[in-house]
Amino acid sequence: MVQASLRDAGPCGPDYPAFETPGYFRASLRTLRHLEMYHRIELPMRKMPWLIMSLLLLTAASLGQAKRLWVLRSPGEMVEYDPATFTAKQTVKVPAEAVQSPGNVSINRLGQILFASAVSLPLSEEDAASAHKVWFWNGRSATTIDLGLKREVNATGSNQAVTETAPMAYLSADGGHLFWFANQARRLQREGVDLSTATAWQAWQTDLNGAGREDLATSKFPDCRCTTGTCEESCPYGVVWAPESGVQKFFLMTQFVAGQTEPEYKASTRYREESGKWTADPLAEPLQRVLDAASEGKTIVDAIPDTGCCGWSNQSNDQTLVLSNGKKRTVFDEQATYKNPDYDVSFYTSNARLSPELGYVAMTIASTAQANKPIQLAEEGEANPEESQRIRKALVDLPAVEVKSMEDAPRRVAFVPHAVLVGWMSEKEILIVEDHVLVVYNVGTGARRKSSTRVEDAGRVFLR
Repeated sequence: MVQASLRDAGPCGPDYPAFETPGYFRASLRTLRHLEMYHRIELPMRKMPWLIMSLLLLTAASLGQAKRLWVLRSPGEMVEYDPATFTAKQTVKVPAEAVQSPGNVSINRLGQILFASAVSLPLSEEDAASAHKVWFWNGRSATTIDLGLKREVNATGSNQAVTETAPMAYLSADGGHLFWFANQARRLQREGVDLSTATAWQAWQTDLNGAGREDLATSKFPDCRCTTGTCEESCPYGVVWAPESGVQKFFLMTQFVAGQTEPEYKASTRYREESGKWTADPLAEPLQRVLDAASEGKTIVDAIPDTGCCGWSNQSNDQTLVLSNGKKRTVFDEQATYKNPDYDVSFYTSNARLSPELGYVAMTIASTAQANKPIQLAEEGEANPEESQRIRKALVDLPAVEVKSMEDAPRRVAFVPHAVLVGWMSEKEILIVEDHVLVVYNVGTGARRKSSTRVEDAGRVFLR
């Protein structure tokens, strides 16, 4: 009863605690007086400070454990559902293009939504000529912010100097500002052939209107000769991973080279904030495909993708690792699990999430093949009927959700066939999509709590 009254005290309505809003302390005092008036509760003055603090801590603990759930729906709506009852709570209109590109949509726990089409260097003529906007819902109203793409071409002797900048915007976890990351490159060209490039990666933050820029970090990469005539095939750009709930205390940056036949991951840096200052912490090994991270970037789930190119899918061993405190735990190993070297079928983790208390990691296992379609031999494979039969049997269950413990030797805790992971509801429950329906699954007991909420695609579900 006390908690409910505290929630009602907030100016945003019963679904938003007073704790989240400016003046929450005054609101809590008003609530205590309200309780005393209407419920005849006598509150001796000497106990008031203790009771106030207890109520605030209780509310904060409840807020920290609460989850928020959204589903992106056609023709352009973000619908919030109560994760306990799966009843609809509110709907926000979003750009129709967002439904087709859910990977370009981000949302934080405060309900702020950001949508922007990804643009990377080198800029195409169409990119340079078009207006690129960030669509942003601040929790009350929508606005658009110019993305800030820039492209300038100047003559330098017999060469041309092409200077380009391609920023990307990210939400903050606290909802107070936006983060921006950009590669700025100056390429020398002659007759349309790239000769060399000088690239700098930058990070900054602004207010929610994109103004008031405050630089946070910069990294100048070594000048690079474009030996193939195309700079992205031999020279690095900075690629950022940030928490899906918004940047708060850390983000990760990897120097990435697209390459001609396979990508190259040169170096990774963890940026951490302390007392308002961001510092760079180089990692021992470069990250490849970050799936999740926690503990201010000290625990990272990193996928090692297949190196297959030129039409081939299975030319190496897909793995997923958990890196933490100097330890490297293998939670997924394609070759060890599926023993599939002879066939052009790759098994991999399409996503992964660490549990709130870091006791488990949940993953969606997918494949490049389908159970009812032909399977060809790998580039250097030999026919193996037993292996082929084993692969086809495994494909029948996919996609599937697998949960592993975070022990030194990770063990399987749960396996759910025909499912896709959304995220963790609690330390013991995950939210999955089964047959286009949202389901809460207990990884310890196997119990299911099936909702009536249908979704077109698991990628359009956001759990924060």
